[in-house]
Amino acid sequence: MNKKYIFFDIDGTLTSHTIRNHISDSTFLAIKKLRENGHFISLATGRAVFLTKEIAEKTTIESLVCEGGNGLIVDGELVAYEPINIDLAKDILRQCDELGIGWAVSNVDNPLLITRSEDVKTSFSVTSFIRKIEVHKDYDYNNETSIRRILIENNQEKYKQLQNIEKIGFMKYEGSPFALIEPDNKYKGIRKLLEILQGNEEDVIVFGDGINDISMFKEAKTSVAMGNAIDELKAIATYVTDDANSDGIYNACLHLGLID
Repeated sequence: MNKKYIFFDIDGTLTSHTIRNHISDSTFLAIKKLRENGHFISLATGRAVFLTKEIAEKTTIESLVCEGGNGLIVDGELVAYEPINIDLAKDILRQCDELGIGWAVSNVDNPLLITRSEDVKTSFSVTSFIRKIEVHKDYDYNNETSIRRILIENNQEKYKQLQNIEKIGFMKYEGSPFALIEPDNKYKGIRKLLEILQGNEEDVIVFGDGINDISMFKEAKTSVAMGNAIDELKAIATYVTDDANSDGIYNACLHLGLID
């Protein structure tokens, strides 16, 4: 088989969909066999660079597409980063203020989130996703030169009124107290990485499970949806495998003839 360029989403795909950051033994074995067979392996995730690197270290995967396609790491080094449009981010935050939508922002590549609201801090902190959030009552986002992502209160009636969020990317998760406004065009990063590696798009295989994988699935030649994936993703996938907790990646690699 020709060398394939394989890109794994992280949460609910490479890792368990029920235990955060847990990677099954069968997935580790699949990665080992893929390498032995000469295939290229990368992560493709909406996670921040620092969060992506944590999983990369566990799997010894050194090339990464992160920040929803806006960050690109090759051989462990950040080679490209495209920030979101700062004027657009500030406009969305102004709209949030006008509509009474609580928010928190990430400005640098670390766990810190900043908000003006104690209520937002209390509400958002109930999830393991939030590692560090601080209240800065006098914080003025108008002074920022870079905003990497925005978290807003998960209130469907209110966020429907926000304009232009789709120009950045928007993800909401059932049961979460917040929704994320962050880039979600992973395939843009995949294409850039292929240019560096001089790879062929015909040889790309992507794995995913969530809403921020849809654009990636629409463009990739071959796409694999996990058994725990959302229905919209399964509907456009080349192949639907078992779920992330039931050897989904290993079984898909067998089915596609990538390993034996």
